Amino acid sequence: MKRTTAIILSPFLVLLLFGKSFALTNEEATHLLKDFIKTEFKILEIKEAPVEGFWEVVCEIGQDKVILYVHKNLRFIISGQILDRQAKRNLTLDRLKDLRKVDPSTLHLEDAIPMGQGNRKLYVFTDPQCHFCFQLHEELKQIKDLQVFFFLYPLAPSSYEKAKSIWCSKDRTKALEETYQGKELKSPSCDTTAISKNIEMGRRLLIGSTPTLLFRNGKIVEGYVLPDALENLLELNSGL
Repeated sequence: MKRTTAIILSPFLVLLLFGKSFALTNEEATHLLKDFIKTEFKILEIKEAPVEGFWEVVCEIGQDKVILYVHKNLRFIISGQILDRQAKRNLTLDRLKDLRKVDPSTLHLEDAIPMGQGNRKLYVFTDPQCHFCFQLHEELKQIKDLQVFFFLYPLAPSSYEKAKSIWCSKDRTKALEETYQGKELKSPSCDTTAISKNIEMGRRLLIGSTPTLLFRNGKIVEGYVLPDALENLLELNSGL
């Protein structure tokens, strides 16, 4: 009579032998990370990382989203950025930008410069010394049924000083347009806390260039957009 031997593998050994067949669950990830994240956090998504052998774990900590990489042996956790040398891309930053979504109802419109009237809304982060911001500004004036809110978002110290002059002007829209055109403004000093708040918000949203457009459904688009493409984006993302 042949004797049958039962071999019982531990879950960890099964993971090592057949790792590709298993996925890291939210519960497992929370257990792994709670010793390292010393505050409340929430697991938003887990997927294969762009580097073989790791899971990508997207966490929400307060208002911030953070990406951690967990090795499939469950021993190593990497907190940092993955750079693709061949593609010359920061894969972690690209992924974080893909995850950005803002509820426009949470924006402080009192910190923005409004222009136009309409049912469609667009929110633009602009630098007063940005040529493409000026070009976009002029084209936005030609679009019907659109109200735009410009958040002053200076990227350089000289732009910051110009932004303060714009904000302290009686007619901020006119002052913004004149600054785009290269005119020097002489405005009295005033409370420019709004600009500091815009900068803080922009950094939290990983905005590193202007213009950056925020649509009514929360979609973010960085860079100058051609008029036809902009109209299409408005139609798709106005949420009307």
